Amino acid sequence: MPLWGMFFILSKLFWHLAAPSHVLALLILATALCLVLRWRRPAWIFGVLTILVLVLAGVSPLPMMAVKTLENQYPRPPWPAHVDGVLMLGAGFDTGLFRTRRAPQTNIGAYRIVEGYVAARHYPDARIVFSGGSGALRGARFSESETARTLLEEMGLDTKRLVLEARSRNTYENIVFTKQIVKPKPGQVWLLATSAIHMPRAMAIARKQGWPMLPWPTDYFTSPTSKGDWLFVADNLGLADYAVHEWIGMFAYRLTGKAL
Repeated sequence: MPLWGMFFILSKLFWHLAAPSHVLALLILATALCLVLRWRRPAWIFGVLTILVLVLAGVSPLPMMAVKTLENQYPRPPWPAHVDGVLMLGAGFDTGLFRTRRAPQTNIGAYRIVEGYVAARHYPDARIVFSGGSGALRGARFSESETARTLLEEMGLDTKRLVLEARSRNTYENIVFTKQIVKPKPGQVWLLATSAIHMPRAMAIARKQGWPMLPWPTDYFTSPTSKGDWLFVADNLGLADYAVHEWIGMFAYRLTGKAL
């Protein structure tokens, strides 16, 4: 197996273990098992760790602060005078489910397509590109690009303007494979439409690839005054998962030389 293929598998497996909500679930299970087996000392240790993770990731303002730090890195600029292309990054669409239900699943990342479509209307001569294969560990029969094509067509986009990249499994491949297809020329202006929390990682990869892009962030989780609310534990855990995923991804890409 190629080294990059092994890295992809390891990154997926590691994330299943590193997500704060998953860590919390594993600690609860470990505590319960130790109590059943009457292992008092391990049960006490796991119990304390469970409370610590719950407080930090589910009750404290840390998740909101971490997300806001990421989202504040790239404010959306005013509309540029001219744009040559708009790149929308995949949002995790389940095209198999889309085919069955004939409608996309609930997915906040869908705003990447919405904002990309708005930009396409604003710049009728720009190239419109969607990049997304499947990020599933075992792969998928259908790429995200199939869903994107149908949605954009239903929204009114002339699909003759649309370029689809359907092989990528993650953000790094989004940028690399799309650049190979569109071959951006020096001086061209490209908008990068992706979630605000995801923008720092995507822009770092684009810089490494020598592809200057204008950030066009979408679907914010926070406002400049967001402080979090300890009553919404599930929401805080979700934010913690998003933030940890992005920080780990950024660290891993920079460690392996795939991002600046």
